[in-house]
Amino acid sequence: MLQNFEVITPLFEGHIHERFQFKINIEGNDYRGIFHDNEVQWFQPQPHSKINKDQLISIEAHVHNLMS
Repeated sequence: MLQNFEVITPLFEGHIHERFQFKINIEGNDYRGIFHDNEVQWFQPQPHSKINKDQLISIEAHVHNLMS
């Protein structure tokens, strides 16, 4: 299900608003997001439209473990 997890150059690197970006491939679809304050925030397209809620919770928990 999850493939090619990659941490991308942080947004606002070196500033107080620095955010960690990531890229992940889920079932052949690429998604990007930000990890900040132990929360995952998705860019467009968001996986909510193609993945059921239980799978999304599992994916976000996996991202949380990788980013912590």
